[in-house]
Amino acid sequence: MYRRELDPRKEKILQVVTDDYIESAEPVGSRTIARKHNLGLSPATIRNEMADLEESGYLKQPHTSAGRIPSHRGYRYYVNTLMEQKQLTDDELAFIKSEFDSKNKPVGYDSVLQRTAKILSEITKYPSLILTPRLQEARFRHIHLVAMDSNHLLGLVVTDTGFVENILLETPVAYTQDDLDKLSAFLNSKLQGVSLVDFRTAIINQLKTEVQFGEGFDDTLQLLLTTLGKKKQERIYVDGTINILEQPEFKQVEKFKLLMSILEEEEKLLNLMNQALQKRGLDIRIGEEINDDTVDDCSIVTATYEVDGRILGAVGVLGPTRMDYAHVVTVVDFVAKCLGGFLSEK
Repeated sequence: MYRRELDPRKEKILQVVTDDYIESAEPVGSRTIARKHNLGLSPATIRNEMADLEESGYLKQPHTSAGRIPSHRGYRYYVNTLMEQKQLTDDELAFIKSEFDSKNKPVGYDSVLQRTAKILSEITKYPSLILTPRLQEARFRHIHLVAMDSNHLLGLVVTDTGFVENILLETPVAYTQDDLDKLSAFLNSKLQGVSLVDFRTAIINQLKTEVQFGEGFDDTLQLLLTTLGKKKQERIYVDGTINILEQPEFKQVEKFKLLMSILEEEEKLLNLMNQALQKRGLDIRIGEEINDDTVDDCSIVTATYEVDGRILGAVGVLGPTRMDYAHVVTVVDFVAKCLGGFLSEK
């Protein structure tokens, strides 16, 4: 429960200013509030309250003769204590559920994540971001080893989330496909359900004592498991970047170019989304809370998705601080739960 810092009258004025500004993208004046909202207050009283809210840092005035808009502090107070979260419409619910229906859609791993990004951007009208599961957080399900030539083998590793990782190894000795089939069967029997993060020296040494496949196999086994344990396969899927053109804040060419450059910089997006993994469930970062000067005019709403209680990745939406938080929060949270549920069934 968040501490309420404002009296009910100031809270109501902050709420209507924020709601109106999110809807119109225009600064909100006291006369507009008095005319539009039945608060039982005169324009003069509303104006005085707005001046107090500005003085205490919840509102700001972009121009001398303009009305007020929320500051970052005002948005934070709004999100924490005043926002009335919107429910998904029947059409939105039906659309999301149909997209996660494996009977009707391709179930390939990449296809699911790309589709999830598209769902978020289509419904929220903001750019969407999907952080793929880290391979180390997944659990081993199956491996198939294939002889490529006399000195190389290919390992196809499938995890419990449906993730498929390809590993090409240079081997110390030549193997027949029959040899590799036996080693594949051995590994599948011993490693089922083991987290890839647990592929350490102890488990490698334990398996090596049980290997009965002849000279060179223990070295190949160690190379294979060590390589797999070090794999880091995080990626970001982005969709709906064109939606940013619909936001008045980014009509200015320089602001638009800056945001677009960020959306094309994978390392920065990975950093943004990895921060979401530090907090299970929903997270909202507004303006300077993102800790990146280049996105001071933006907010990001993220939610983690899980399989068997393990956080695998995150979904998110990046937009202006004038984001429709009440709607975006609901969509992001629901889509993250749907994605986690879908992967759990894989």
